[in-house]
Amino acid sequence: MAKKIVELSSKRKVELKELSIDDMDYCSDLIKLETSDNGKTIVNGLNKARTAWLRKGIAGGEFKNFKTSANGVPLDSVLKELTDEEKNELSVEIQEYQKLGE
Repeated sequence: MAKKIVELSSKRKVELKELSIDDMDYCSDLIKLETSDNGKTIVNGLNKARTAWLRKGIAGGEFKNFKTSANGVPLDSVLKELTDEEKNELSVEIQEYQKLGE
């Protein structure tokens, strides 16, 4: 699959990978919208979805010790190196990269 290197606002470079349609569907389907009795919309699963995009979309980069599981996804130790700002920015970058394709 195709890969791309992005530079975050923190100057950290991260290598992204192109995901399958099934992986993209999995990540997108983690967010649930509910409507309460009074008509307010409640959004659930935002953190799960963000983590899923990161696990599925990070292929490497400037990390102290980049390691993956047997399934090829980054370990918790890799994700814990990222700040919340980097996680948010990277999640968007990963999703945008999937829309562009190669």
